Amino acid sequence: MTALGRVGVLGAVVLLLAACAGPEAELAREDSAQAHYDIGLGALAENNLPKALSELRLAVQENPRLARHHYALGNAYLRNRQFDEAIVSLRRATEIDPRMSDAWNDMGAAYVQKQQWDQAIEAFRRALANPQYINPERAYMNLGNIYYFRGQYDLAAQEFRKLLDVIPQSPDGHFFLGRTLLAQGKNVEAREELEQAIKLDGTVAVFHTELGVALLREGRRNEARESFRRSLTLSPTGPEAEVARRHLRDLN
Repeated sequence: MTALGRVGVLGAVVLLLAACAGPEAELAREDSAQAHYDIGLGALAENNLPKALSELRLAVQENPRLARHHYALGNAYLRNRQFDEAIVSLRRATEIDPRMSDAWNDMGAAYVQKQQWDQAIEAFRRALANPQYINPERAYMNLGNIYYFRGQYDLAAQEFRKLLDVIPQSPDGHFFLGRTLLAQGKNVEAREELEQAIKLDGTVAVFHTELGVALLREGRRNEARESFRRSLTLSPTGPEAEVARRHLRDLN
């Protein structure tokens, strides 16, 4: 065989080996990425954020094509209060899969933390644009709270009613709607919603505090006093406790 022939044969062998090694190496990277992803999710479940971030970064590095890897990393950044990094990862997840509503919702939550309200509203709306979103109540609640804190009570009430359309037995939904109605001066409707929240979950101090305010506005002082006392029993410290104590002092 001539030297040229030997070179040709060797070249063919090298190409064959490369072709064989390529898919195997790719599968190995995918398996490794999956392992890092699984470990990262386990660390997230245990609230071990440093380990979760380390593992999920490796998952993204080894297989950046999967939206779920970027979403999990973004969620870990969000929990670790690294909001800019969270937005970058979550946006990448939505670029790969625009229908990933949980990624849009978490992105909105990151924008809320940065007080970038318009971007947050847009992200929550994008989450809700997917008719197959299985957790729309999350986005409705987040939108409602943005509108509430901006003093846009009509819009807030609309979002909380949509939340209750999805989960009628949501104590938080009834509470947030009741608080919004109270801010609108709709005291009777507010009281009814707050009473429903307490009926569903009577262990939350702020529910009783807000009910006390609604009762007080209706002139039902004795019932209001009992609500404030119940709030203090459930949570004797913190901002809500101070509100309840102030009202009790005014009632005595």
